[in-house]
Amino acid sequence: MTTPRFRKLFLILLAVVCGFSPKTASAQGKPLKVFILAGQSNMEGHAAISTFDYLGKDPLTAPILKEMRNPDGTPRVCDRVWMSYLTGPYDGSANGEGLGKLTAGFGARGDQPTRDGGKIGPEFTFGIYMEKELKEPILVIKTAWGGRSLNTEFRPPSAGPYKLPREIQEVWDKYPQGAHGVPKLEDRKKWQEEKDAASGVFYWMMVEHVKKVLADPKRVCPKYDEKAGYELAGFVWLQGFNDLVDGTTYPNGNYDEYSRLLSHFIRDVRKDLSAPKLPFVIGVLGVGGESENEAFRKAMATPADMPEFKGNVVAVATAPFWDHDIAAAEPKKGEYDNIVGTAHTLKADGTLNSEWKWENYWKPVGKPLPKERIWRFVTIDATEKKDKLEKYDARRFRDITLPAGMENWHMPDFDDSKWTEGKTPIGKGVWDHSGIKMDKFPSTWGKGEFLLMRTTFEVEDLNFDSCRIAVLARQGFHIYLNGQKIHTYIWWQDKPQYGSIVLDKEQAQYLKKGKNVLAIYANDQYSPETPEHYAALDAWIEGITKADQKKLDLALEEVLSPKDREALQGASNGGYHYFGSAKIFAQMGKAFAEANLKLLKANRE
Repeated sequence: MTTPRFRKLFLILLAVVCGFSPKTASAQGKPLKVFILAGQSNMEGHAAISTFDYLGKDPLTAPILKEMRNPDGTPRVCDRVWMSYLTGPYDGSANGEGLGKLTAGFGARGDQPTRDGGKIGPEFTFGIYMEKELKEPILVIKTAWGGRSLNTEFRPPSAGPYKLPREIQEVWDKYPQGAHGVPKLEDRKKWQEEKDAASGVFYWMMVEHVKKVLADPKRVCPKYDEKAGYELAGFVWLQGFNDLVDGTTYPNGNYDEYSRLLSHFIRDVRKDLSAPKLPFVIGVLGVGGESENEAFRKAMATPADMPEFKGNVVAVATAPFWDHDIAAAEPKKGEYDNIVGTAHTLKADGTLNSEWKWENYWKPVGKPLPKERIWRFVTIDATEKKDKLEKYDARRFRDITLPAGMENWHMPDFDDSKWTEGKTPIGKGVWDHSGIKMDKFPSTWGKGEFLLMRTTFEVEDLNFDSCRIAVLARQGFHIYLNGQKIHTYIWWQDKPQYGSIVLDKEQAQYLKKGKNVLAIYANDQYSPETPEHYAALDAWIEGITKADQKKLDLALEEVLSPKDREALQGASNGGYHYFGSAKIFAQMGKAFAEANLKLLKANRE
């Protein structure tokens, strides 16, 4: 029998003869480690790269940030981890595959699945810590789509067809004609057919993509050694929000059915991928933190405690990673955004509310004052067939062909002397919205759908730190200053107040000393139910000095404190996406990797 010392010497001599090191020989003999990550929007990952800095402000997560970045601050690229990422629009109608070495950008991609979306999910730190531990080539296959449930779209085949819970069926039976959200009897067959048609669709998209990648791993991972093959080394499941809020499938907060479905899911994935002992990590949904959704979190974790899954399924809680500082700041941000996004508020009768607390920091630019300015305006209708709408559309704003001679209507030297004169707001009909009613206007819009309006004002000085447009509008608009377009809004405005549009330096450069011309193009609004047209339009330019900006910022700290603002630097999305915080997703990815590594180690001991 050879001694360990003799075996080591023999390997070294063999390496010299054959021309490679023992380390290389060992690496070539290892199967490629393949990990599958799947789920819905949280697995897609909505953490913007801009939130990375926030990790460095917490001693607990600062070391993770160092792993995520290069010395120059750019996101790290993992040289030994390759990604195949199948995703696409909400309905999966235009799926695409993102490929490449793992780095930031393999998070949510929306309708452009092959392009870097500037976001991360748990895959980033999952791959980083796997690479750090294994020190060998790794392939990560990720499949994720937003808004998918386990009870329908990801439904595992062995779970059987979708059936209404007994409690819900009894309610439906009480209301054959439909009521309280219950479909009518004649609509229920169609409802079930649509449910059956959607069941399992995304499960099979996931499985088929994994099989496609594994049929030719070298297409994705150039370091793949065909002789050594590959090993399915882990599956991470991060999903649950659509099931959490589905009261039809889980009445009275009873989520036992989710536990049953997830157990079938684990079995079916292993069967369909021919990996009976595939290590499986359940990322337990942690939306709201440890004090919320306890029943659902327990149901998600239940399969890990089942005897058949002992030792190869583990549940990882993500609730401990919930950031309570961000959670506390988020509601305040809504109030803050409303304040800074509003130039002026209105009273119930539609007149300006001069007593609004935030009213006097910004000042009108130029003379006469806005309420005293005379506007010239004209209304027109679309005459070209291509400009007309065949049916009602809430977003009705569009550019139309103007009458001959009016092509340069927004230029300073255009002759508007024959247009109608009046003060603003210019309006028509009744705009009744959110307790504010506007039906008396200084100037009447007229019958035409589109409005062209112009005014002049004189500016003596430009001693402002920044400028903004204060605009009241129901539909979209173009705004021109001295013949230059400085803003366009193409949707419908749903705010009965003057919005605040802060101008950047390029836009503000068109404001000058002396005579200025402000021009606006807009259209009116109506609804199919009440076809009477209504509108209200007004706008002017305001400025704020550095001194007043400091006063405003200080006052706004009552709404959003410096601590709140710092916390919000770590957020880029809504609460159910873990605030789009890289701090949360980075911790999750690391925890998933560590749990998966433990399962691998346990299975080999």
